[in-house]
Amino acid sequence: MISKEGKDMKPFVVNFSDIGIDFKGNHIVRKYNDIKHIFKTTDPTLERENPVIYEVFEGPIQEKEGELMFLITILYPGTVNGEFFMTKGHYHTVENTAEVYLGLRGKGLILCQTKKGEFEAVEIGPNKVVYIPPFWAHRTVNISDEPLIFFAVYPAHAGHDYETVEKEGFKKRIFRGDNGILFVEQ
Repeated sequence: MISKEGKDMKPFVVNFSDIGIDFKGNHIVRKYNDIKHIFKTTDPTLERENPVIYEVFEGPIQEKEGELMFLITILYPGTVNGEFFMTKGHYHTVENTAEVYLGLRGKGLILCQTKKGEFEAVEIGPNKVVYIPPFWAHRTVNISDEPLIFFAVYPAHAGHDYETVEKEGFKKRIFRGDNGILFVEQ
């Protein structure tokens, strides 16, 4: 935890299981109406019900060079007119910083793209580690019928550039199709 001076960290433990997360850090809740603009279309029923799309539990870490931020994200199952629930997605403000995800439960895709137009979609699920290199935006999509839960770690000073993704979007969207998932060009 952070000392009284706010400068020194001491080792600590975070407990998590299927029944809950014992976190002392920041808890971010993203509901449908907060992020409906990231989906291709909107849904009046979801606007009325305003369900939680995902939650992020951040470790109590200072956002400074030398520290590692870690978090657990729970991305709930569902679709908006067939488009799977997803996170907002972001680049890092400090562009030359990477991120690592460890899948804990569920099944999803991490959409990754560069500003030069390169695109990759990689699978995440239990016991899968995903490395997201520097300079790649990333967004997570839940393609299963259960919560997608993953652990992530990255340099604490990396920052989040959501604006570029909101303005430019991702090259592909992921929809539920008759025979599985569909990648739809933006």
